[in-house]
Amino acid sequence: MNNSLIYIQPIIVLWLMLAAYQDVRRRRVSNLLTLGGGALAALWLILEHRSLTGHSVPAALLAAVLALLLTVPGYLLGKLGAADVKLLPALGLATGPQTLMNTFALACLVTVLLMLSSRSLLRNANISQPIARHLRSISVGNSKPFPFIFALFVGYLLDLLFISKFLY
Repeated sequence: MNNSLIYIQPIIVLWLMLAAYQDVRRRRVSNLLTLGGGALAALWLILEHRSLTGHSVPAALLAAVLALLLTVPGYLLGKLGAADVKLLPALGLATGPQTLMNTFALACLVTVLLMLSSRSLLRNANISQPIARHLRSISVGNSKPFPFIFALFVGYLLDLLFISKFLY
C-alpha cells in the first residue's frame, strides 16, 4: 500500500461515515459534506495531478462521469436523493473508476439485503417500536428514498477491506 494511502483512506472513511450518519439519522446530508468533499477532491486533483488515492486525472474524471451516469437516472425516478447524486461523483474524483464501481455495486447489494431483511424483521412481533419505526422507513414500500449513502459507506468499507486487497 502506498504510504500516503495510510493517511488518506481513514479520511475518506470518516467523510463517508459522517455522511452516512446524517443520511440515516436525518434523511438529509449537508452540502458541506457532499459538495465540500467534491470540492476538496477536485482541488487535490488540480494541485497534485492525481486523485487522493493516486489515480490519474482522466481516471478520476471518468469515475465522476460514471457516478453521474449511475445516479442521475435514480434521482429523476425519485429513487435516489440529491445528496447521493452529489456524493458519488465526489467519491469518484477522490478515488477512481474501479473503486467507484466496486463501491456502487456493493452498495446496491447492501441496499437490497437491508430492504429485504427490514421487511422480514417487521414481521417479528418482538421488535421494539423505535426499531420497527426505523425499519419501516427503509422497507421496500416506503415512498422516501432509501438512505443510499449509508449503503455507499458500507460498500466502500467492503471494497477497502476485502475486494481491493485481492484485486490489487
